[in-house]
Amino acid sequence: MKALTLPDMGFLYCETVSRPNHVAAMQIFDIPSNYQGDYDTDLYQQLMQFTQVEKPFNYKLYTAYSGMMYWQEDDNVDLDYHVRRVRLPHPGTQEQLIEYVEHAHSNLLDRNRPLWEVHLISGLANNQFAVYLKMHHAFTDGAKGNKIMLSYLSQQANGPLQAFWSLKGFEGKQPNPKVKVSMVHKLKQNSALLTKQVRAIPSIIGLGSKLILQGINVYKTSLPTPFTAPKTPFSVSPKRARRAATSILPLSRVKNIGKIAGTTINDVVVCICDIALHRYLSDLNYKLKQPLTAQIPVSLRAPNDTTSNNRIAITMVELGHRNTTPLARLMAIKESCDRLKQEASSLSDEALTSYTLASQGLAVISELLKLDDVLPPVGNVLISNVPGPRKPMYMMGAEMQACFPLSALPPGMSLNITLYSYMNNLNVGLIACRTNLPDLTKLSGYIEDAFAELEQVVMNSAIDIVSEQITRLTHDEKLSQSMHELISVINDNACSTVAQEVAIKEVVKEVVKEVVKEVVKEEPKRKNKKQLKKIEPQANNILG
Repeated sequence: MKALTLPDMGFLYCETVSRPNHVAAMQIFDIPSNYQGDYDTDLYQQLMQFTQVEKPFNYKLYTAYSGMMYWQEDDNVDLDYHVRRVRLPHPGTQEQLIEYVEHAHSNLLDRNRPLWEVHLISGLANNQFAVYLKMHHAFTDGAKGNKIMLSYLSQQANGPLQAFWSLKGFEGKQPNPKVKVSMVHKLKQNSALLTKQVRAIPSIIGLGSKLILQGINVYKTSLPTPFTAPKTPFSVSPKRARRAATSILPLSRVKNIGKIAGTTINDVVVCICDIALHRYLSDLNYKLKQPLTAQIPVSLRAPNDTTSNNRIAITMVELGHRNTTPLARLMAIKESCDRLKQEASSLSDEALTSYTLASQGLAVISELLKLDDVLPPVGNVLISNVPGPRKPMYMMGAEMQACFPLSALPPGMSLNITLYSYMNNLNVGLIACRTNLPDLTKLSGYIEDAFAELEQVVMNSAIDIVSEQITRLTHDEKLSQSMHELISVINDNACSTVAQEVAIKEVVKEVVKEVVKEVVKEEPKRKNKKQLKKIEPQANNILG
């Protein structure tokens, strides 16, 4: 048997009927138009031929008298139970698919069996089918789950079909099975699991002291103090039923916003979510006096680690104030994230893990004691971003068109927003409590609106910068390298959100032309007039 780590056990001990701790992915595929036969039936039959179930996919839970949990091999895995066929009723719309996934995501995994399920969903319109992959968070985090998901996909349309449960490489080195598992041996195992956490005590005490002093306004740290977030409809403990919704954002344009603003992709997506959440709250007439607080998972996983289950820490970031402009909000979030990275870099992985266990454990206690109306929320929303493949992926010849992550709700919160990059898109998966956020589709639409709003503001700001710099070029015949790069980014990011679907490069050309015309008109020196007239063709040449 293999002992679970403290973070893995935490996901099991903190699980309730109202808050299952599993993560999932909803993948949508295009069936090949020239496929001969019943694709859905053929896929299921071929997958079921992979009868050998490898570790860790044959692990089920065993709980000892001491309370410690272990993974125990199941020699008789019932694949008929774990691999399920579902057919949507006609006409097989996206809404029907989401409705099925909502019900599937609301149900706990059976702890008497290995903690995973695969639902093969047929009957979708437009000759499509879907896969809903569900695994317990004690079994995997987002990074490992992504590797498991990619293991049964291929980069070639004619690539071989794989079943992830029959693949090796997802389990680490095992102890010698001949060693008798005595009580002394178990105590040694338990002691070893606790050793790393004990080593982190000095740094976690230091961080805890900072947070306490910050709570009484004596000291300012870079991490928000838990249980100081504002109350919102999605900052309360969830009920059992779930709502799901999806959005799609163009990845290249999100990247260009970051390039122009000098921020990361994560800063941009967190800002987009913040803008959308404030609009949603405005509809409900919520007027917050302080910024929202987002929980942001930080991966502690080594690049080649495919065997550890959970190697994450949950940190917190303060977002933007209610009436802040989109660009100022993005800069505020960038500053918060930069401070967080600086604070986290001074802590060991064990300290970050201990901080996560402590803050999430307190939230669970608050949830179990029903203290939502007494204590402020531990946070408002969890936002996560998992990188995926940039090339098309296939499953038995069917191309995957989209993959939406659907995660677990954190303790004391009713909303999780997770993003997954695939090819040229950022696929946004929202999961929420059906009671507390019944109109989740409205929020998913606001995310797309927030992206368009932020993009337009950033692009307009970039155009203003270019215009300002051109007016200053009265003595130089060439545009600076930074202006070359900025104009190039603007050109690459031509979009339909500015000037009624006129490409941004055309807008910039007109700006350059008008600015040069006005400056030449006012310039008294003939020599500078000639230099200024050279700027316009140079800028236009860059713009193509």
